[in-house]
Amino acid sequence: MRASDIATSLVVLDRGTPATKAVRLIAERGLLGLVIAEDGERPSEVVSSLDVLRFMLPGYLLDDLSLANTLGETGVDDLFEALSGRTIGDLVDDETVTVRPVLVVPPDAGLVEVAARMADAGTQVALIGGRSRSEPSFVTLPAVLDGLVRCWDEAGHDGSEPRA
Repeated sequence: MRASDIATSLVVLDRGTPATKAVRLIAERGLLGLVIAEDGERPSEVVSSLDVLRFMLPGYLLDDLSLANTLGETGVDDLFEALSGRTIGDLVDDETVTVRPVLVVPPDAGLVEVAARMADAGTQVALIGGRSRSEPSFVTLPAVLDGLVRCWDEAGHDGSEPRA
């Protein structure tokens, strides 16, 4: 199985995208992260969904987690109100957010190679390079793990733990 066999399309956002739209996309599509096109065309950066969540939360909650329980449902309004008028560009520029360059893998890269490259780069999304399609294609960490498990199962393993 190759990277091109597990390719998928992902939404690529530009820096001007409202932060609230980004949060909604993550929630509705179960995204692990956001792919950002710095120049508005070619994917250049990836931000994890966890960093987006951290960006939403006021610093005082992260400094004292016991305060989070005191906010109740009104706290949700505060979170989204704090995002009002903010963009993906603001998120990318925030010093507390980890922004990773987009990892590019060859379409013919095997799953073990893709897994190793993703682990080395610390990313959950990789762009498949060398594609002539107008829409970029990606591989995601869950798809890579699913492919590895399927290969393991197809090799005759019954789902039990490997022998030591």
